[in-house]
Amino acid sequence: MIPKQEYKFVKDALWVSYTGLKDFLRCPRSYYLKNRYRDPKTNNRLLVASAPMTLGSLVHDAVKWYLQTGRTATLADIVKKYRNHWLKYQGKRGGFPTRQDEAEFGKRGLAMLDNFYKNKACLEKNLPAYDFLRYRLDDKIVLNGKVDFIGELAGGSLHILDFKTGSKDEEDPTQLYVYAILAEATFGKPVSKISYWYLDRDSSPKEAVLDPLEEKLEWLKEKAKEVEKAIKDNKWVCIEGDSPYSECKKYEAIIAGRGEFQFSDELFKKDIYFLDQTKLA
Repeated sequence: MIPKQEYKFVKDALWVSYTGLKDFLRCPRSYYLKNRYRDPKTNNRLLVASAPMTLGSLVHDAVKWYLQTGRTATLADIVKKYRNHWLKYQGKRGGFPTRQDEAEFGKRGLAMLDNFYKNKACLEKNLPAYDFLRYRLDDKIVLNGKVDFIGELAGGSLHILDFKTGSKDEEDPTQLYVYAILAEATFGKPVSKISYWYLDRDSSPKEAVLDPLEEKLEWLKEKAKEVEKAIKDNKWVCIEGDSPYSECKKYEAIIAGRGEFQFSDELFKKDIYFLDQTKLA
Protein backbone atom coordinates (compact mmCIF):
# COMPACT_ATOMS: atom_id res chain seq x y z
CA MET A 1 0.00 0.00 0.00
CA ILE A 2 1.14 3.57 -0.66
CA PRO A 3 1.99 5.09 2.75
CA LYS A 4 -0.28 7.85 3.99
CA GLN A 5 1.24 11.24 3.29
CA GLU A 6 0.41 14.29 5.35
CA TYR A 7 -0.21 17.55 3.51
CA LYS A 8 2.80 19.84 3.24
CA PHE A 9 3.01 23.14 1.41
CA VAL A 10 5.49 23.06 -1.48
CA LYS A 11 6.67 26.47 -2.65
CA ASP A 12 6.86 26.90 -6.44
CA ALA A 13 5.72 23.33 -6.96
CA LEU A 14 5.32 21.68 -10.35
CA TRP A 15 1.75 20.37 -10.30
CA VAL A 16 1.32 17.20 -12.33
CA SER A 17 -2.04 15.61 -13.15
CA TYR A 18 -3.03 12.56 -15.16
CA THR A 19 -4.45 14.82 -17.88
CA GLY A 20 -1.27 16.87 -18.03
CA LEU A 21 0.92 13.77 -18.23
CA LYS A 22 -1.30 12.37 -20.95
CA ASP A 23 -0.87 15.59 -22.92
CA PHE A 24 2.91 15.48 -22.45
CA LEU A 25 3.29 11.85 -23.53
CA ARG A 26 1.09 12.44 -26.55
CA CYS A 27 3.00 15.53 -27.64
CA PRO A 28 5.32 17.79 -25.56
CA ARG A 29 4.30 20.92 -27.47
CA SER A 30 0.63 20.12 -26.97
CA TYR A 31 1.34 19.93 -23.24
CA TYR A 32 3.06 23.31 -23.36
CA LEU A 33 0.26 25.02 -25.29
CA LYS A 34 -2.46 23.64 -23.04
CA ASN A 35 -0.73 23.73 -19.66
CA ARG A 36 2.15 26.21 -19.69
CA TYR A 37 1.45 28.90 -22.29
CA ARG A 38 -0.14 32.12 -20.99
CA ASP A 39 -1.90 34.77 -23.02
CA PRO A 40 0.39 37.83 -22.79
CA LYS A 41 -2.61 40.16 -22.29
CA THR A 42 -4.54 38.24 -19.60
CA ASN A 43 -1.88 35.87 -18.25
CA ASN A 44 -4.50 33.10 -18.52
CA ARG A 45 -4.11 29.70 -20.11
CA LEU A 46 -6.07 28.87 -23.24
CA LEU A 47 -8.86 26.35 -23.70
CA VAL A 48 -10.59 25.37 -26.93
CA ALA A 49 -14.29 24.79 -26.25
CA SER A 50 -15.30 21.23 -27.06
CA ALA A 51 -18.78 19.73 -27.21
CA PRO A 52 -17.71 16.33 -25.77
CA MET A 53 -15.80 18.09 -23.00
CA THR A 54 -18.79 20.28 -22.13
CA LEU A 55 -21.11 17.28 -22.09
CA GLY A 56 -18.77 15.32 -19.83
CA SER A 57 -18.27 18.22 -17.45
CA LEU A 58 -21.99 18.91 -17.02
CA VAL A 59 -22.94 15.25 -16.54
CA HIS A 60 -20.17 14.88 -13.98
CA ASP A 61 -21.31 18.02 -12.17
CA ALA A 62 -24.90 16.73 -11.97
CA VAL A 63 -23.82 13.32 -10.63
CA LYS A 64 -21.45 14.94 -8.13
CA TRP A 65 -24.21 17.24 -6.92
CA TYR A 66 -26.52 14.26 -6.41
CA LEU A 67 -23.90 12.51 -4.28
CA GLN A 68 -23.35 15.68 -2.26
CA THR A 69 -27.05 15.76 -1.36
CA GLY A 70 -26.56 12.46 0.43
CA ARG A 71 -28.32 10.72 -2.48
CA THR A 72 -31.61 12.34 -1.54
CA ALA A 73 -32.22 14.28 -4.77
CA THR A 74 -34.75 12.96 -7.28
CA LEU A 75 -34.11 12.43 -10.98
CA ALA A 76 -36.13 15.58 -11.65
CA ASP A 77 -33.81 17.50 -9.30
CA ILE A 78 -30.74 16.18 -11.12
CA VAL A 79 -32.16 17.05 -14.54
CA LYS A 80 -33.03 20.55 -13.36
CA LYS A 81 -29.48 21.08 -12.10
CA TYR A 82 -28.10 19.75 -15.41
CA ARG A 83 -30.33 22.02 -17.52
CA ASN A 84 -29.51 25.09 -15.43
CA HIS A 85 -25.79 24.49 -15.82
CA TRP A 86 -26.25 23.89 -19.54
CA LEU A 87 -27.59 27.42 -19.98
CA LYS A 88 -24.12 28.76 -19.20
CA TYR A 89 -22.55 26.81 -22.07
CA GLN A 90 -24.99 27.20 -24.91
CA GLY A 91 -23.80 27.55 -28.49
CA LYS A 92 -20.17 28.32 -29.14
CA ARG A 93 -19.48 28.83 -25.42
CA GLY A 94 -19.81 25.06 -25.08
CA GLY A 95 -18.13 24.22 -28.37
CA PHE A 96 -21.36 23.52 -30.26
CA PRO A 97 -21.15 24.68 -33.90
CA THR A 98 -24.92 24.35 -34.52
CA ARG A 99 -28.15 24.16 -32.55
CA GLN A 100 -28.67 20.63 -33.82
CA ASP A 101 -25.31 19.53 -32.45
CA GLU A 102 -26.12 21.10 -29.10
CA ALA A 103 -29.53 19.40 -28.96
CA GLU A 104 -28.04 15.99 -29.73
CA PHE A 105 -25.37 16.33 -27.05
CA GLY A 106 -27.95 17.58 -24.57
CA LYS A 107 -30.15 14.53 -25.14
CA ARG A 108 -27.18 12.23 -24.70
CA GLY A 109 -26.50 13.80 -21.34
CA LEU A 110 -30.11 13.35 -20.22
CA ALA A 111 -29.98 9.68 -21.22
CA MET A 112 -26.79 9.18 -19.20
CA LEU A 113 -28.29 10.78 -16.11
CA ASP A 114 -31.40 8.62 -16.47
CA ASN A 115 -29.19 5.52 -16.73
CA PHE A 116 -27.19 6.57 -13.68
CA TYR A 117 -30.26 7.24 -11.56
CA LYS A 118 -31.95 3.94 -12.48
CA ASN A 119 -28.85 1.98 -11.51
CA LYS A 120 -27.46 4.07 -8.65
CA ALA A 121 -28.12 1.29 -6.16
CA CYS A 122 -25.08 -0.57 -7.52
CA LEU A 123 -22.83 2.00 -5.82
CA GLU A 124 -21.53 1.33 -2.34
CA LYS A 125 -21.29 3.97 0.36
CA ASN A 126 -18.91 6.71 -0.71
CA LEU A 127 -16.46 8.83 1.22
CA PRO A 128 -17.61 12.39 2.00
CA ALA A 129 -17.00 15.17 -0.51
CA TYR A 130 -13.37 16.15 -1.01
CA ASP A 131 -11.41 18.52 -3.20
CA PHE A 132 -8.30 17.78 -5.24
CA LEU A 133 -6.12 15.06 -3.72
CA ARG A 134 -2.34 15.56 -3.64
CA TYR A 135 0.81 13.46 -3.34
CA ARG A 136 4.39 14.75 -3.26
CA LEU A 137 6.47 12.86 -5.82
CA ASP A 138 9.57 14.70 -4.58
CA ASP A 139 10.46 18.02 -2.95
CA LYS A 140 9.20 20.07 -5.90
CA ILE A 141 6.73 17.89 -7.85
CA VAL A 142 3.17 17.32 -6.65
CA LEU A 143 0.80 14.81 -8.22
CA ASN A 144 -2.83 15.90 -8.02
CA GLY A 145 -6.25 14.74 -9.17
CA LYS A 146 -9.96 14.88 -8.50
CA VAL A 147 -11.61 11.48 -8.16
CA ASP A 148 -15.24 11.08 -9.24
CA PHE A 149 -16.17 8.48 -6.63
CA ILE A 150 -14.38 6.67 -3.80
CA GLY A 151 -16.47 3.87 -2.38
CA GLU A 152 -15.99 2.02 0.91
CA LEU A 153 -16.04 -1.75 0.50
CA ALA A 154 -16.60 -4.44 3.10
CA GLY A 155 -13.48 -4.78 5.21
CA GLY A 156 -12.55 -1.11 4.87
CA SER A 157 -10.79 -1.08 1.50
CA LEU A 158 -11.59 1.46 -1.20
CA HIS A 159 -13.14 1.38 -4.66
CA ILE A 160 -11.94 4.00 -7.17
CA LEU A 161 -14.59 4.75 -9.79
CA ASP A 162 -14.46 7.14 -12.72
CA PHE A 163 -17.62 8.06 -14.62
CA LYS A 164 -17.15 8.08 -18.39
CA THR A 165 -19.32 9.94 -20.92
CA GLY A 166 -17.38 9.16 -24.10
CA SER A 167 -18.26 6.61 -26.75
CA LYS A 168 -15.08 4.53 -26.52
CA ASP A 169 -13.79 2.25 -23.77
CA GLU A 170 -10.57 3.25 -22.06
CA GLU A 171 -7.66 1.02 -23.05
CA ASP A 172 -5.17 2.40 -20.54
CA PRO A 173 -6.20 2.43 -16.83
CA THR A 174 -3.37 4.79 -15.79
CA GLN A 175 -5.94 7.39 -14.73
CA LEU A 176 -7.39 4.94 -12.20
CA TYR A 177 -3.91 4.06 -10.91
CA VAL A 178 -3.18 7.75 -10.33
CA TYR A 179 -6.41 8.12 -8.37
CA ALA A 180 -5.72 4.95 -6.38
CA ILE A 181 -2.28 6.25 -5.36
CA LEU A 182 -3.79 9.58 -4.31
CA ALA A 183 -6.54 7.85 -2.33
CA GLU A 184 -4.25 5.49 -0.43
CA ALA A 185 -1.81 8.29 0.40
CA THR A 186 -4.64 10.57 1.56
CA PHE A 187 -6.96 8.26 3.47
CA GLY A 188 -4.54 5.60 4.68
CA LYS A 189 -6.71 2.75 3.36
CA PRO A 190 -5.88 0.21 0.65
CA VAL A 191 -7.55 0.36 -2.76
CA SER A 192 -8.79 -3.09 -3.76
CA LYS A 193 -10.94 -2.21 -6.77
CA ILE A 194 -10.77 0.22 -9.70
CA SER A 195 -13.55 0.73 -12.26
CA TYR A 196 -14.99 2.82 -15.06
CA TRP A 197 -18.71 3.36 -15.43
CA TYR A 198 -19.63 4.08 -19.07
CA LEU A 199 -22.85 5.97 -18.43
CA ASP A 200 -24.03 5.96 -22.04
CA ARG A 201 -24.28 2.17 -22.29
CA ASP A 202 -23.56 0.22 -19.09
CA SER A 203 -25.89 -0.35 -16.12
CA SER A 204 -23.00 -0.77 -13.69
CA PRO A 205 -19.26 -0.08 -13.37
CA LYS A 206 -16.77 -2.16 -15.36
CA GLU A 207 -13.85 -3.29 -13.22
CA ALA A 208 -10.27 -2.87 -14.46
CA VAL A 209 -7.19 -4.89 -13.53
CA LEU A 210 -5.48 -3.47 -10.45
CA ASP A 211 -1.71 -3.88 -10.78
CA PRO A 212 0.72 -3.11 -7.90
CA LEU A 213 0.59 0.63 -7.27
CA GLU A 214 4.23 0.87 -6.20
CA GLU A 215 5.36 0.11 -9.75
CA LYS A 216 2.94 2.68 -11.17
CA LEU A 217 4.20 5.27 -8.69
CA GLU A 218 7.80 4.82 -9.85
CA TRP A 219 6.68 5.21 -13.46
CA LEU A 220 4.82 8.42 -12.58
CA LYS A 221 7.90 9.82 -10.85
CA GLU A 222 9.99 9.07 -13.93
CA LYS A 223 7.54 10.76 -16.32
CA ALA A 224 7.10 13.75 -14.01
CA LYS A 225 10.88 14.21 -14.07
CA GLU A 226 10.72 14.29 -17.87
CA VAL A 227 8.17 17.08 -17.69
CA GLU A 228 10.36 18.95 -15.21
CA LYS A 229 13.37 18.63 -17.54
CA ALA A 230 11.36 19.85 -20.54
CA ILE A 231 10.33 22.92 -18.56
CA LYS A 232 13.94 23.57 -17.51
CA ASP A 233 15.25 23.16 -21.08
CA ASN A 234 12.25 25.02 -22.54
CA LYS A 235 12.10 22.57 -25.45
CA TRP A 236 8.63 21.72 -26.67
CA VAL A 237 8.82 19.64 -29.83
CA CYS A 238 5.60 18.78 -31.66
CA ILE A 239 5.36 15.08 -32.49
CA GLU A 240 1.75 15.13 -33.69
CA GLY A 241 2.76 16.25 -37.17
CA ASP A 242 -0.07 16.59 -39.68
CA SER A 243 -2.51 14.47 -37.68
CA PRO A 244 -6.11 15.70 -38.19
CA TYR A 245 -6.50 15.34 -34.41
CA SER A 246 -3.53 17.56 -33.62
CA GLU A 247 -4.07 19.57 -30.45
CA CYS A 248 -1.10 21.75 -31.36
CA LYS A 249 -2.84 22.97 -34.53
CA LYS A 250 -5.92 23.99 -32.57
CA TYR A 251 -4.03 26.00 -30.00
CA GLU A 252 -1.65 27.54 -32.53
CA ALA A 253 -4.74 28.70 -34.44
CA ILE A 254 -6.09 30.37 -31.29
CA ILE A 255 -2.76 32.11 -30.65
CA ALA A 256 -2.72 33.26 -34.29
CA GLY A 257 -6.09 34.94 -33.77
CA ARG A 258 -8.28 32.49 -35.69
CA GLY A 259 -10.50 31.63 -32.73
CA GLU A 260 -13.56 33.39 -31.29
CA PHE A 261 -13.18 34.45 -27.67
CA GLN A 262 -16.12 33.31 -25.53
CA PHE A 263 -15.40 34.01 -21.87
CA SER A 264 -12.79 33.82 -19.11
CA ASP A 265 -12.94 31.23 -16.37
CA GLU A 266 -11.61 33.23 -13.42
CA LEU A 267 -11.52 30.23 -11.08
CA PHE A 268 -9.12 28.23 -13.24
CA LYS A 269 -7.54 31.25 -14.97
CA LYS A 270 -8.42 30.15 -18.50
CA ASP A 271 -9.66 32.00 -21.58
CA ILE A 272 -12.14 29.89 -23.54
CA TYR A 273 -12.31 30.11 -27.34
CA PHE A 274 -14.48 28.59 -30.03
CA LEU A 275 -12.56 27.38 -33.06
CA ASP A 276 -14.02 26.66 -36.48
CA GLN A 277 -12.24 23.41 -37.34
CA THR A 278 -12.16 24.37 -41.04
CA LYS A 279 -9.71 27.14 -40.14
CA LEU A 280 -7.05 24.55 -39.24
CA ALA A 281 -6.34 23.85 -42.90
